[in-house]
Amino acid sequence: MDALYHNPIVTAILTIVALVVIANSGLQIYMLNGPPILIVKDLTNVPVSHGFSGSAGYVDPILPIIYLNPTDAPTTRRVLRHEYQHYMQKAILSPLVFNVAYWFEDVVLNVDYSQSWFEKDANRVDHDDLVFKVFDWQTKKIMEVKP
Repeated sequence: MDALYHNPIVTAILTIVALVVIANSGLQIYMLNGPPILIVKDLTNVPVSHGFSGSAGYVDPILPIIYLNPTDAPTTRRVLRHEYQHYMQKAILSPLVFNVAYWFEDVVLNVDYSQSWFEKDANRVDHDDLVFKVFDWQTKKIMEVKP
């Protein structure tokens, strides 16, 4: 056991694993208790490598942020509610598990985007009456989103 304890490679790997677990847990705790940060910006110029080029909105893969393309109020509400559902999926599963599960469905199972469990669940609530709060990055205020 002493040989493992003094092995710098094992120590480095265990340190990285511990930091990932701590960061993942910290983000999950925030996401379960705090509002998402809403950043409204033009998403048409997002690099295609990020996979979100031209999208109406998306949840940041790691941080508790929802990006939203500016549009009219009814569309904004619908898209924001859809993305909020993804935010809550990520909060419940944890950022790490959410991303691994989303990747697994996409790459390993080769599930079509529209048939993904995550997308079906988010589409299901697009027009519900949930009232929720977001932190609007532009105004630096908590904003209540109503139907």
